[in-house]
Amino acid sequence: MDSKRTRLIVIASLCGLGVIALVGIWLVRDYFNNSPAPSSSFANTPAPIFNDFFSQEFSSSTDIVPFKGLAVGGLGDALLKSTVWNSLLDYEKKENCADVASKAISIAQINEADEYWIEDWTVNACGKTEVFKVKFTPDQVGGTIYSFVP
Repeated sequence: MDSKRTRLIVIASLCGLGVIALVGIWLVRDYFNNSPAPSSSFANTPAPIFNDFFSQEFSSSTDIVPFKGLAVGGLGDALLKSTVWNSLLDYEKKENCADVASKAISIAQINEADEYWIEDWTVNACGKTEVFKVKFTPDQVGGTIYSFVP
């Protein structure tokens, strides 16, 4: 098996484990929020902040539907893809182009240390085919930073 395919399988597996962990957190939180408090001293204790954060992250990333017509591909979730697509539309609007269609999203590079990955976003903008290189870098709090690279 080639190393690129192995990396993709590892990344997909890690994403799956992350989703399983988030669902587990959600189930545990739901269980404790619906069970009666063992004593009055615990009744007014707020739930830890991290439970709310992870639940919101999970729900926000799975409830977002990407734009109709956005090409399939890449490693980002629907929320990340929608955000990048909005940036591309804004760029084309500044170039006086409102006729923009997504043609393809493909993985161009995955860093050996899994610190970032680069995708090629191919669009048809006002009759011209353009390829945008988008660099994605996971941050330290579970999000992803993206930038357009030459």
